Amino acid sequence: MQPSLQRKLLGAFAIPTLVATLFGGWLAYSVAGRVVTSAYDQSLLNLAKGVANRARSDATGLQIALPFEAEAVLRTDTVDRIFFRVRDDLGRLVAGDADLPPAEKRVPILQPLFFESTFRGESIRGVWLHQRLEGMGFYVTVAETLGKREQALHTLLWGFAVALLLVLGAIGLASRWAIRKGLSPLSELERTLSRRSGNDLSPVDPARVPVEIRQLVAALNALFAGLERAGNQQRQFLQDAAHQLRTPLANLQLHLELLGSSPEDPALKTTLQGSVQRLIRLANQLLTLARAESGALLLVHQTPVDVAELIDDMLEDWLRISDARQIDFGVERRRSVVGGDPTLLRELVANLVDNALKYTPNGGEVTLTCAPEKGRVQIRVADTGPGIAADEREQVFERFYRSPVARGAGSGLGLAIAREIVVAHGGTIEILEADQGGGTVVAVDLPANAEHV
Repeated sequence: MQPSLQRKLLGAFAIPTLVATLFGGWLAYSVAGRVVTSAYDQSLLNLAKGVANRARSDATGLQIALPFEAEAVLRTDTVDRIFFRVRDDLGRLVAGDADLPPAEKRVPILQPLFFESTFRGESIRGVWLHQRLEGMGFYVTVAETLGKREQALHTLLWGFAVALLLVLGAIGLASRWAIRKGLSPLSELERTLSRRSGNDLSPVDPARVPVEIRQLVAALNALFAGLERAGNQQRQFLQDAAHQLRTPLANLQLHLELLGSSPEDPALKTTLQGSVQRLIRLANQLLTLARAESGALLLVHQTPVDVAELIDDMLEDWLRISDARQIDFGVERRRSVVGGDPTLLRELVANLVDNALKYTPNGGEVTLTCAPEKGRVQIRVADTGPGIAADEREQVFERFYRSPVARGAGSGLGLAIAREIVVAHGGTIEILEADQGGGTVVAVDLPANAEHV
């Protein structure tokens, strides 16, 4: 199950926050350690200088004027144990703890040196410095256990931890509130769409949503527009189909009634048979048109189709029709592969050639050419019929449109079907003026299948 967008955003915030928290904890620990160490080291250095100030020189050598009470005060601490030692440059113990580390090197040191060691089973930190008095040098070492330092460090770290937890809590609450507030337009959009009826496909106003989701709203509006067009096309198709089927069905009913009274009339049987054939053709054309209108599915289910092979399959029927009417029917085709639906492409070529043969007078000419050219497939059907006026060349692609000068019976669906098929295959179709004399040229341009060019 996919997590919610809010959880995804919180998770995205959590990772950098965790990294920053770990880094901040490490930094706080380092800073706190340096601060505590620096403060107590200064105190330790002051003790060492205080011991050095007690140094005196007499006939017997170097002495430390540190009475028992003063030494007790020096060593007194409520938490830690304090140790000290004084040696002269010759290494002789002057005062303090003889075994206190470190063992001094008999060389003068210019700056106080801090050290860490273990003394009498306890960890200590001390300072070692060299002083001079009346030409005599001596070393002072003062050290203490780490109790105060650890307590101070723990106190600082607990303070940092509490402050960090409060900050993290505030960040968490603020992030949750900010994310919920930021996602509220999506919730509002969801409520708006859920309140709509199934027939309400009106667009959502992009000005009422944040900039970040306007592309989503634009996509939704495009989807709504497409669904509305599809619904309108379906309603228009049903209306047109009902209108076009009403008359032939009424004629068929009338002929059936007449056949009942004259069952042996051959002319009536021929007329009835013609009515049935026209009705079947109209139904087939309507089904083909409906299938062509859903041509977007071709992009998913398309297959390579050689238009030249489709022409060869239908060539015998066209030659029989043209011979019967003494029409000079010429074909020029080369291998031309497009991606699409073979049934619809067959219907496309058949409609164009059938129209040309239908409207070309006896003794005329019809020429069909098909050839690839620069990554496209060009299909041309030229005839020497009456032609189509320039102001009608767009109208003839409309459903059920028939020119006032058109001869014979027809439903006006042939070119409408052709255009739907061409558009479904990503191509173009147009009507051109014949090069010489009268007639019509229908030009179809389809994208070639890249793998078979």
